[in-house]
Amino acid sequence: MNIYALTPTGCRPEGMALLAEYLNAQTYRGPLKWIIVDDCKPETRIPRLREGIDVTVIYPGWTWKAGMNTQAACMSAGLDKVPDDAVLFILEDDDIYLPDYMKTALKHIRLYELIGEINSRYYNVVTEHWQILKGRFHSSMAATVCRGDALKLLRDICEGPMRKMLDVNLWKQFNGAKKLIHSGNVVGIKGLPGRPGIGVGHRANFGRMDTDNTLKNWVGDYAENYNLFRVHK
Repeated sequence: MNIYALTPTGCRPEGMALLAEYLNAQTYRGPLKWIIVDDCKPETRIPRLREGIDVTVIYPGWTWKAGMNTQAACMSAGLDKVPDDAVLFILEDDDIYLPDYMKTALKHIRLYELIGEINSRYYNVVTEHWQILKGRFHSSMAATVCRGDALKLLRDICEGPMRKMLDVNLWKQFNGAKKLIHSGNVVGIKGLPGRPGIGVGHRANFGRMDTDNTLKNWVGDYAENYNLFRVHK
C-alpha cells in the first residue's frame, strides 16, 4: 500500500514536536510519506523522524491570521500532493496517536475505503477537563483514514461549498464501504500553546474535571508530556 499522512499546521511547534514523537513510536515501521501544510509564521521546525518517513512541507499562498479558519484550504493544498492510489491518514497537530494506531488502521483499510474511531475522546490539558463523544455515524477527522472513492470525496468536499465540519460531511456523504472501529488509539488534545483551536473542547463549559487520572488511564506515560501546560500543577 502507498501510505500517506496529511497534517495542516501553523504556530503549533509544541504540538508538532509531540506528533513527531508519536509517529516515531508507531509499531508500523514501513514507508510513510508525510505531507505537512504550514500556513503560519514563523515556520514550524520539523523534528527528526525515523528512517522511512519522507516529509514534504507545503507553504501555501496565504498566511493564517487570528479569526481565520483555513482547515479546508490547507487540506486541499495537501491533497494535491496525495496520489489517487494512496491510503491517507489525517494526523492533527495537537492529538495523541498511540503506538498501534497506524498498524490497526491498516488492517481495516484493506477491507473498507473509510475507517475511523467510533468514540472521540477529548482532553483539555490546560483546564484538565475531558469528554467522550459517542459517534455512531462518524469519526473525528483526526481519527479518519481513507482511500479510493472516500479519498476522492474528501478532495471534493475540501474544494466545495461544504467546507466546514469536514468529518461530518465526509462520513455522511460517503456511501461506500466504511467502518467505525473501537481501538481507543486516538485522543484529541485541546489547549496547547500557539494557534487557537476550534471545536467544543475549547469552550469554557467543556466536559468534566479529571479527578482520577483520566488522561493517564487513556494514554499511559504520554500523559506526562502535557504536565507543563496544566493550570493546576
